[in-house]
Amino acid sequence: MQRRISIQLVALMLAACVAAIALAACSGPASPTYEPIPPAEGRTIQHAGGTTVVPRSPERVVILGSVVDALALGIEPVGAAFAGFPSRANAAELAPLLGDRTAGITVLGHVNQPSLERIIELQPDLILILGTKGPGSFYPRLSQIAPTVMVDFSQGAAAWQEYVLAAATALGKPAEAQALIQQYEQRVEQLQGALGDRRETTVVSVARFLPERFRVYQKNSFSGAILDEVGLPRPERQQRLRAYENISLEKLSTMDGDVLFFMQDNPEQSTLTQVQNNPLWSQLDVVQRGQIHEVSLEVWFLNAGIVNAHMILNDLFRTLVPEGEQYVIDQVGELTLP
Repeated sequence: MQRRISIQLVALMLAACVAAIALAACSGPASPTYEPIPPAEGRTIQHAGGTTVVPRSPERVVILGSVVDALALGIEPVGAAFAGFPSRANAAELAPLLGDRTAGITVLGHVNQPSLERIIELQPDLILILGTKGPGSFYPRLSQIAPTVMVDFSQGAAAWQEYVLAAATALGKPAEAQALIQQYEQRVEQLQGALGDRRETTVVSVARFLPERFRVYQKNSFSGAILDEVGLPRPERQQRLRAYENISLEKLSTMDGDVLFFMQDNPEQSTLTQVQNNPLWSQLDVVQRGQIHEVSLEVWFLNAGIVNAHMILNDLFRTLVPEGEQYVIDQVGELTLP
């Protein structure tokens, strides 16, 4: 009897070991630990994940989120995970508008499912997580690989300047980021002056055509925040303190305005043609005046930051100001714009 119990006990122990090995295999390789940086030898950053000592001048940065602001600040990451929605064109590219400018950056997958194995292989000395939702769930594991800073985006797009400064501080470039923000503020004043009295009367609408639906963007979206800072009025239904609202064909009038900027995830799957074939579309004042302009989804919605804020101003100068091309800039910090 005792021998039988011993055999059963050994069998249970072996089964437990096999299960443990299988679990380890499924969860991927164990995250290596790094040698913490003494506070006197680094910079102490308080962030959404806690307090972290980071290198004074990081050289091997991994970013979960948009890389464009880092490039403008003179930081070229060794790796990055892309953001956005699978439905958009060029979904797996880090920055489609920048062409081969990101060719040297290792793609680590989507921000909600980054490759931890690739991150370990890159041996980063700083990991920057842009956003607490989705990629933020990886903070406990990433913080064992390298010093990791998480920027909290939960305050909404209207706080985009705070996010820019928080990320730049982690990268050791706060002064450079502040200079780009001051340049942006000066350009906002320049646009206001160029518009004159029309700034108070030009109603600007923003819409997006997705594969199966369409929506209008409101004050708490990134583009809404920029338009609000310029002081341009919005259609009534776009003045709400929300990011966006999905609308039906019967509510197309909510897109109307003096100027309509629209985005598409993927032109081949867009609902734009469906909307254009509806008689209500041709009745919109903005359509009859021909004041409809396509803009980049990457710039106007997906990646709130200082580079895209400048690029939205470029679009506004080109569209709203006679001979506005003279006010357009082609460089933000270290980054040449497309």
